[in-house]
Amino acid sequence: MKKIASLFICGIMVAMLSGCNSAKIDQLNDQVIQLQQEKEQVLQEKNKLEEELAEKDENINRLHQELIALETKYDLSIREIRLISDEMYKEGENEGKIYGKFSVAVTVKNNTEEDLSDIKTIARLETSYANYPKAQPKTTVTKMDTIKLLKVGEEKEIFFSDFSTDHPEVIQELIINIVDRGEITKLKIPKAFPPGSQD
Repeated sequence: MKKIASLFICGIMVAMLSGCNSAKIDQLNDQVIQLQQEKEQVLQEKNKLEEELAEKDENINRLHQELIALETKYDLSIREIRLISDEMYKEGENEGKIYGKFSVAVTVKNNTEEDLSDIKTIARLETSYANYPKAQPKTTVTKMDTIKLLKVGEEKEIFFSDFSTDHPEVIQELIINIVDRGEITKLKIPKAFPPGSQD
């Protein structure tokens, strides 16, 4: 009888141990499946990021080529136009807007494979009125400067001074023209009323 009881107890213990092992195996299997799923998700995200990165590289290269094409479209290109004024708002909602006299700095670049001389650049200020869209703009100021020599690939900055803003509702555009071999660029003058004034 004792032998039978011992066998019965052993059988119960084996069954319990088998049950514990089975539960542990199931738990480990679940963890493995979860980790595999997480790994697959990470790989998918990695592939997506790599595709996005490759696309961005492609766009950067395309834009770079377009930029080079634009920069070398003309023998002489305008690299930068800067408006300079002591009567310009430095902060606030009107930041960058001018309410008086201003000067213009223009950077010109030689895109050719030879040195160029006597480069004439014209700065022309034109005025027009929004209420009269069909009317031709009126040239109010014209100035010219000459670069004596611009070597291959060289950039030089020239200055035009003594421009003035009109009423803020009047449209003023600055036209920069490198005569004969260069680019023509337009820039709308940002304007505002002087501090403390009324329209």
